[in-house]
Amino acid sequence: MLAPFVLGVRIVIDKLAVLNPFAKLPDEETAARAARAGAVGAWLTAVGSVIGAAMIFFRFDTYLAKMREAALADSAGRDPAVTQAVLATMGPTMAWATIGFTIAIGLVYVWLGVVQWRRLTRMIPLMMLLFAAYGLLTTALGLAGGKAVMGLVVPLQIAFSLLLSTVALLCFIAGTRGGFRLQALRKAG
Repeated sequence: MLAPFVLGVRIVIDKLAVLNPFAKLPDEETAARAARAGAVGAWLTAVGSVIGAAMIFFRFDTYLAKMREAALADSAGRDPAVTQAVLATMGPTMAWATIGFTIAIGLVYVWLGVVQWRRLTRMIPLMMLLFAAYGLLTTALGLAGGKAVMGLVVPLQIAFSLLLSTVALLCFIAGTRGGFRLQALRKAG
């Protein structure tokens, strides 16, 4: 009874081995699996976008209030007219636009994942790797500097987002490596 579970765990571990940035990609099958990891990273990023949009939707009023608080906190020393103009733009329309934009970005990531899964390119995961690295870096700097949107996002969501982003980053590294390795193997063969 335990044997199928152990076999399943071994298969998953073998499949996840391509996420190791130092793993060898000896043949075309392994390189293709690594390249497909880039597609999985894109889909994980899309899931993160949808979760972010859902969190704004379900905490709509809190989101607007926290945005206004942050704007007021940043307005020290500014002209009161400028502060009022900034606050006037922070209404439901801005929150809905944020939700719509976040979902649109998620759909783009889904599409890029489908293209990567089918074509096994090297440029799609490379581009997504650069975006993911930038996103993680700015998030880490924001958390370290205390400038993060702690009031807008619950700590559990930040932790989940960082975990999801880190796994996606590993997927993008594997996808980039796999895409470049596939190209090298095809040129050599």
